Amino acid sequence: MKTIPTVFSLPVAERRRLLLSSDRLEQGGSVLLNSEEQHYLRRVLRLRCGEQVDLIDGCGRLTTATLMEPKLLELDRPAQLIEPQAQPQLGLAVALMRRGMDEVVRMACELGIDRIQPLRCDRCVPQADHRPERWATIIREAVEQCERLWTPQLLDLKDLSQWMGDERGQRLVGVTRETAPPALDQWLRHQADPGQLTWLMVGPEGGWTEEELKQFTQAQIQPVQMGSTILRSSTAAVAGAVELVRWRDRLISS
Repeated sequence: MKTIPTVFSLPVAERRRLLLSSDRLEQGGSVLLNSEEQHYLRRVLRLRCGEQVDLIDGCGRLTTATLMEPKLLELDRPAQLIEPQAQPQLGLAVALMRRGMDEVVRMACELGIDRIQPLRCDRCVPQADHRPERWATIIREAVEQCERLWTPQLLDLKDLSQWMGDERGQRLVGVTRETAPPALDQWLRHQADPGQLTWLMVGPEGGWTEEELKQFTQAQIQPVQMGSTILRSSTAAVAGAVELVRWRDRLISS
């Protein structure tokens, strides 16, 4: 019996990537590595002298470089803009939660969300995670692993009322136990403006307070249903991110 190779049975070439700041790539020539980058290339990626690695700057540019010695990369060519930023931009505004924020940040990055906004809401518990340095590291590692060319923005923590007063674009808020609001995917398909930055807001484990719901109405923020069951905040955030990116993918492919 003859076996026919498929895309799932063929070997996949490993794409080893390192995220560097734009100014380091723009210099051209060679790049001097810090101790963390050396460890990542030699111990994690197992890169040996004379081997190549992809370099990205998180702003759409990609080039390749050769490891000349443990501390030195030689750029093979100048970095070029390979991929324009996807439109419309997608944002995920998430209330701080006690557990699961690390996974939300990682999955949002892998899925293709462009902006991540941590929010402090009325029912955020005192023990809720707020670890921006940890989340920045998670984003950097996720960008390298999932082969994104654009790094999502991790914005500073804001109170909900402050963020609603500052932020623009079309804003959606996930709600539960309400039958009147449309489902998220339905609203995106039939009512969304593809020319605007689109935000989805996900509340804390205890849900939105009555006062916060009134603020949403006053700010003309569109409520949407996130499903037929009550979801954990981390689950709702990831499920919402999937719907946002799926909607944008359909726009791009149409």
